[in-house]
Amino acid sequence: MVLNNANLDAANRIIEHDRLTHGDQFKPRGWYWHAFGSRFAGPRILKLPSFVRAPIFFLRNLRFYRLPRRIPFAFDADGMATSAITGFLDRPSFVSAYFRMRVASRAVVDPGLQWRVHQAMWCAANCMKIEGDFVECGTGKGLMMSAVLDSLPNWETSDKRLLLFDTFSPFGIDPLSGKNLEEFGTRGTYASDIADVAQNFSEWKRIELIKGFLPGTLHEGKIEKIAFLHVDLNHAPAETAVVRALWPKIQRGGMMLLDDYAQVLEQNEAMNELSHELSFEILTTGTGQGIVVKS
Repeated sequence: MVLNNANLDAANRIIEHDRLTHGDQFKPRGWYWHAFGSRFAGPRILKLPSFVRAPIFFLRNLRFYRLPRRIPFAFDADGMATSAITGFLDRPSFVSAYFRMRVASRAVVDPGLQWRVHQAMWCAANCMKIEGDFVECGTGKGLMMSAVLDSLPNWETSDKRLLLFDTFSPFGIDPLSGKNLEEFGTRGTYASDIADVAQNFSEWKRIELIKGFLPGTLHEGKIEKIAFLHVDLNHAPAETAVVRALWPKIQRGGMMLLDDYAQVLEQNEAMNELSHELSFEILTTGTGQGIVVKS
């Protein structure tokens, strides 16, 4: 990891913040129960007199659903809780990539995007074997692609380009026009300007930043083939227009990662409709992303 001055300052602030924290930020503690019950009577219960069935239902529901039990989750963040094995969190390659994502964010508090980064890394590693460029539509400060590039030891020796499309504006998005407007306030996760994002990516080769509203600026990338497409535009019409335009360029075995697919209903419905039009299947992940593998 080669850090310029701005990135080094961000890295030092994160290290100092983490030094002053304790405990596990993403492992929940406590108790839970299910607000669920069943009065279904199987063959054995049906043989019993009707007046004893009610207490049997009560005890069964108490045992299996209503009785409080300890939360078993090993991880809870970004809209997902799981008891799955989380060994990848301790792998040196992931630790480095995730830290690089935090550096790009310029924030000291861990945003809890471990599984989202893991998904992006997995997609990218597989797509390095596919002919074509990496394309991101909706880069913001560059969190995901900073992690991706940090995780790819063979990026510098490949011939792939990374094309980063964004308005590089800090303002919120008008839900009608899809444009960044000052009246919608400043978003902390959006880029402050294109110069800061360019500085963040300066340690890697073949990175192209293309500023403007999508899909209008896609032609500037002179894209011929795509191995990996990451879409995070936070606006359904823009996302469907981009995917419709770029889908023919995604190579067989290439992947598309939809950041907000199962987090925002409008984007979910629009992409589902487009998936029928273009005949692709979307895998919903626990943190609300969508993964598509082109067949």
